[in-house]
Amino acid sequence: MFTLRSSTFKWPLILLAAATLAVGCGDEDSDGDGGGESNSTSDGSAYYSGEMSRALGASGNEADCALCHSNDGSQDGWPGYTFKDIAFRSGFKGGDAPDLLAASNACITGWMGGTAITESDDAWTGLKMYMESISDSSVTDPNGLSPEVLADEAAYEAAYAGGDAATGEAAYNKACASCHDNAVVVGPTAAFPKSVLSAYSVGRIAQKVRTSGPPPSGMNDASDTTPGPMPFFEPADLSEDDLKNIIAHLKGA
Repeated sequence: MFTLRSSTFKWPLILLAAATLAVGCGDEDSDGDGGGESNSTSDGSAYYSGEMSRALGASGNEADCALCHSNDGSQDGWPGYTFKDIAFRSGFKGGDAPDLLAASNACITGWMGGTAITESDDAWTGLKMYMESISDSSVTDPNGLSPEVLADEAAYEAAYAGGDAATGEAAYNKACASCHDNAVVVGPTAAFPKSVLSAYSVGRIAQKVRTSGPPPSGMNDASDTTPGPMPFFEPADLSEDDLKNIIAHLKGA
């Protein structure tokens, strides 16, 4: 699996070689809180971070919502859209998910490999309650998608060659290491280690990071021969320089 960091709310690194961004990875582990909030069934946060969240996915899935989504508004280094102020928006995933439940199920089924939940499920009651508790009801603008789509792998190669490997180590540790250095299982697939990722071309890595993911969270371009669900990173969440440097670090690993 090729997964940088662990969208419910965007296309929503899948592993450069693997199926669930991943979900998306960072310097917090999958039990982390993504920025704040306790892990409790009373407020629904147990469905955001921890065992109950991971159980939304396939058997053996190790990814929870907190792996990809912050809960404090942070986006830098996170592939998934923050849960902060997400609940009352008028659209999700660039219009491909009509409501919050559909957007959540896109992650649960597409990334985590689980079964879609329904309005009557306790899991949805808890998860919705948690998202509403950290959302401002006046924030209703649609949740969009802004992937960087270039012509082909060669175009990504030209755009992302020449990074600084030394600088890239810190960026990798922030956005990628929590999945790729720990073989985190997202859905049915374990994240690939550096030794595997380093064998891919600069262009292949960059294209995967920028466009990967099952619809409606990504495009899974036909030229992509690296299996696995990895959430894509928009340039606003992982800068051009950071991605260049991460790739240089991987290629030098």
